[in-house]
Amino acid sequence: MKPVLVKPLIVLSSIVLAWGALTYGTDPPRPDLQPGDVADRDYVARRSAQVVDQLETERRREEAAAQVETITRRVPENETQVYGDVEELIAAVRAGVLAPEPSTTTTSTEPIPTATTTTTTAPPTTEATEGGEASTTTQPEQALLEGFVFVDVDGDGRFEPEAPPEEQWRPDFGLANARVSVAPASGPRLSAQTLADGTLSVTVPVGRVTVELVDLPRGLVPSVGSPVQTVDCMAEDCMLEPVGLAPNVRPIDDQVADLVAEFPLLDESTLRTLAVLATQDVVREAAGQEPALDVVLLKINETLTELFAEGVTSQNVNDIKARVRSDPPFFNIDGERNDDAREAVADIIAVFLVPNRVPDENATEQAREEARASVEPVVREYEAGDLIARQGERLTSLQIDAIQQTGAAAGENLRTGAMAALLALLVGTLSFYLSRFRPQVWSDPRMLALWALLIVLGAGAVRVTGMVADRWSWYVFPGVAFGYLAAVLFDNRMGTLMALSLGILTAVGTFDAGAVTYAVLSTLAPIGFVSKVSSRRAFRNSVIVSSAAAALIAGVTAWFFGSSTSDGLLAEVGVAAAWGFGAAMLSALVALAAMPFFESMFDITTTLRLLELTDRNHEALQLLQERAFGTFNHSLMVGTLADAAARAIGANNLLARAAAYYHDLGKTENPLYFIENQFGVPNPHDELDPEESAEIIRRHVVDGVRLANRYGIPSEVAEGILTHHGDGIMRYFYEKARQLRGDADPDRFRHAGHKPRTKEMAILMMADSVEAACRAVFGEEEPSPDAIRKVVDRVIEEKLQDGQLSEADLTLAELTRIKKAFIDTLVGHYHQRINYPNFPGS
Repeated sequence: MKPVLVKPLIVLSSIVLAWGALTYGTDPPRPDLQPGDVADRDYVARRSAQVVDQLETERRREEAAAQVETITRRVPENETQVYGDVEELIAAVRAGVLAPEPSTTTTSTEPIPTATTTTTTAPPTTEATEGGEASTTTQPEQALLEGFVFVDVDGDGRFEPEAPPEEQWRPDFGLANARVSVAPASGPRLSAQTLADGTLSVTVPVGRVTVELVDLPRGLVPSVGSPVQTVDCMAEDCMLEPVGLAPNVRPIDDQVADLVAEFPLLDESTLRTLAVLATQDVVREAAGQEPALDVVLLKINETLTELFAEGVTSQNVNDIKARVRSDPPFFNIDGERNDDAREAVADIIAVFLVPNRVPDENATEQAREEARASVEPVVREYEAGDLIARQGERLTSLQIDAIQQTGAAAGENLRTGAMAALLALLVGTLSFYLSRFRPQVWSDPRMLALWALLIVLGAGAVRVTGMVADRWSWYVFPGVAFGYLAAVLFDNRMGTLMALSLGILTAVGTFDAGAVTYAVLSTLAPIGFVSKVSSRRAFRNSVIVSSAAAALIAGVTAWFFGSSTSDGLLAEVGVAAAWGFGAAMLSALVALAAMPFFESMFDITTTLRLLELTDRNHEALQLLQERAFGTFNHSLMVGTLADAAARAIGANNLLARAAAYYHDLGKTENPLYFIENQFGVPNPHDELDPEESAEIIRRHVVDGVRLANRYGIPSEVAEGILTHHGDGIMRYFYEKARQLRGDADPDRFRHAGHKPRTKEMAILMMADSVEAACRAVFGEEEPSPDAIRKVVDRVIEEKLQDGQLSEADLTLAELTRIKKAFIDTLVGHYHQRINYPNFPGS
């Protein structure tokens, strides 16, 4: 909105809202009747009409709409994600089972002959027969080669077909269908397979034969015997050394550790169960059995399919997970029940399950609209002469519609605009006064809006008091509260203006001279007891004193304007005084309680708020003390100097002190980069470029403003953060850069802020520099009064020469008084002490 339109809008809004507040609950014209208004007379129907009961109709329609259940739609992507997550888990379990394959050793160093390799057979031998004739004996040309291959389940190198269950999860067994390559010394290479019991029986030519197990089952490595053996088959039968194949798997704990790292949401017992099943699957696959992980995966997918068909939503997903955990899916592994596997399946489903159905808002709303449309309007019949509402009865929407449609309000005169015109004159006069004599309020939309709000609240208080006056008393009017608010949020003159405004509002709203008198005087009562320089004790005492003053005003007003005879006058005065005291006490407490709201909403710095900010228990000051103790002490001393200087020239000393306490709040972000916090540690700036150091120093202003916003420090106090260095140059780092490089850009070494524009902020700038200079100088020199005066004069003169005080409305006379206040305070700070004999440090 354009700024030029803000002020007229505030003024116009205050007129309209004040008029609405004063006319609330009175006898409005028929078109303005609202549900809950009190009927000013009996309303009788002038003609027949069928009136729709809007409330009842709407209630029934909403009831019908509420009965429509939420319509959901399927989200296939979520289902695919869950299935994929489960597949990824099972794949990760399988991938982590096997250990690296060991190097293969054989019992023979001779190479395996190829298919074309041939050898010379032994010649037949000649023997003499009994008749003296020679006979020829031929060796057998073939031999039966036998062997045995088994799965060594526990890897102990022994074949134990009947090992007890407590020693290994299943006994050793012969490996069926193991492929064997047989390479005889002569003849072609042969292929064979072990039988179902793991035995091998193959006919080979007589001679040396090399046998090799090929295509070993996944995850099996020799535990006994060699997969490559060479034997001499010179007889009809020859035997191979038995070959045992053991699972080549990683330790279960190692598998679980990897899985926990990859799937941290799953229970460790679940991952351990999966690792055990995957390890056992190496043996199951060798035995030709279905892997347990396949069974687990199948059961998970089956269960997920059932759940997704049932419909998983954000409302029932937790219940479904709990149901699955309490009753895990049933299945067998190796033909037997495995509760660990069931619980693992339940855990996996519960962790990975996400809703696959989401609310279809459009379809649901359409169904509800159809349900609403199906409800017929509820109609009430009114005949001419029917009583619609009695006088004093609170009107319902049905009665108001009936009054309108039956002509029951015919002939009622509309309220004149005289009240609106008078309120417009009041607000217009106040606006003229503010623009001419209080420009600081008129030029600030926030302050103008706050003043308008108080006027509207005052009109509301007049109306509410008028509504309860017959039952209780007019002296419950909370004038004391408005006096407090106006005086504290603005000043005493604005409080007086508020009292006059409330008097006019009361006259418009009540036409009662006694009520006008009490409204004006009770609003004036607390103004003399509060001001912007009040203490906490003054605020507490003012509540009691103002309440007593309000009681006196109420009693005297009742005495003068009372209607009682002399016999009842004393009682009337006493009752009025009691109501005045109690209402004033309560309204004053309410005003004080509401003060922080107005302070925060309109960013106003009141005396109460300044007192809270200067309390050392404030969380921001606690932060400063904990993180930057040196800066904390510096800020306290700057606050003392600023307070004394502000008092000396009649400025707001509480504002100056509060701004001083928080001006270096940003140093808590990097405390060790500021000299006052470097206790026994090297200066980190010695290791930085001047530009880097300047950036760190500049940043404490930006950090300070950010922290001020975080801790709710008002802008008027936070202004000290932006102005305590002005836009001056960080001379030390600037000169250091010039010495290093011969030249430097001065803009890179300016503080992030602007020049002070008020007396309090100018005082803060000077107090900050004076304290820092004195701390530096008098660390080595004697702090005599003359030396202190020279430091103060030099610092202030430097600020003047640099133009840092050019925007502050300080006179030379005020600067002189500020210097004197600084010197007096510092002389007291650096006072001499007596050296006691034999006392430590003397």
